[in-house]
Parts: sequence; C-alpha cells; structure tokens
Amino acid sequence: MKKISVIITLVMVSFLAKAQPGIGLKAGMNLTNLYTDAGSFGNNVKESLDTRTGFVFGVWGRIGQKVYLQPEILVATRGGEVEIQPFGGGGPEFVDVKYTDLDIPLLVGFRPFKFLRIMAGPVATIKLNEDKKLREALGEYTSNTGEVFKNASYGYQLGAGVKLLGFELDLRKEGSLSDINMSQFAGDPQFSQRANGWTLTLAKKIL
Repeated sequence: MKKISVIITLVMVSFLAKAQPGIGLKAGMNLTNLYTDAGSFGNNVKESLDTRTGFVFGVWGRIGQKVYLQPEILVATRGGEVEIQPFGGGGPEFVDVKYTDLDIPLLVGFRPFKFLRIMAGPVATIKLNEDKKLREALGEYTSNTGEVFKNASYGYQLGAGVKLLGFELDLRKEGSLSDINMSQFAGDPQFSQRANGWTLTLAKKIL
C-alpha cells in the first residue's frame, strides 16, 4: 500500500506542476468525530459525539477561473472517541482514537464573485498510520490482531472559500462515503465506522 501511496502522490505532484499558474500551499485544522454501527456489538461498542482536533497541510493546484478544477494532496491527522463496555461489567472505557491520512481531493469549484468560491468533490484517502488504542480495546471481541482502519477509503468535501489579504480561507464539510474500519476485525460483518467533520485552512498561491 505504501508503494501505491508513493505512485499516486507522484502522479498528483506531476499533475499539479502542469496546473500552473495556480499552485499553492495550505495548512489549517480539522474537527473530526467517528460514528459507529456496531452490529451485534451495539451494547458494548458505542460512538461518542466528542470531536477531536487535528491539523492538515499540503499543496493544491487550480485549473480554470470562473469554473475550475482543484486537485490537492493533503496530510491530515484525525481522531475520535469510542465507548467500550467490557464484557465483565464495570464502567465503560472511552478510547481516544488517533490516525493520520493522506487525502487526495479532486474538487470542482465555481466562483460566483471574484472574492468568493464554492467547491465540492470526491476524496481518496490513504491511511499513513494509526495508534494501537482501539485495536487493543477491541481485542476481547476478536482474535484478529491486524490493523483496525482500512488502508484506503473514499469520502467527500464541500464548502466555500474567500480571498482575504492575499490569502484564501476555506471552510469545508468532509465525510466518509465508505467504511474506514476493517469490518472483519471485530468479527461482525455489520461492524462499521465512518468519520465526518470540518476543516478550516489558510492557503497561499505561490505560482
């Protein structure tokens, strides 16, 4: 999967290089929460509405003016909280989940005014790493010791951006279109997790 990540990244970098003069850098923060359909584990594994703050940074390219295409390559740290109720009873355990993704959005945008943009499109996500907390917490439900989150998943972004003092400020809603969880990990085909949240980024055109 890492080889595929490298290939996709190189292809996108090449694409961005050809997208001149609209190339820039961006960075910001995201707010994410995980929502869970725990299947037959519904009484033991529950989602939390608590959000987790992460960061995002990367590069973007833009082709077009009034209507434009905007591919991006972004590194994003995300997280959430999952409530685990042990089989043996007692109080629930709240697991703070953290993971890092490589996001590759391909957005279509429209500029109704010179200072305002709206955009939406699909996002391919490649997992870079995950912590072990959720894997360990789910250990009593399965003998599978593999990774919890899928190596690749798909989602969407939609939002708006404004130009401000030479910078571009974007606010986007993002969500999953496919499970981010390895369903077989928990031994239940109905067990699934998806992520949703918001990103706020500040971008600067460099070329």
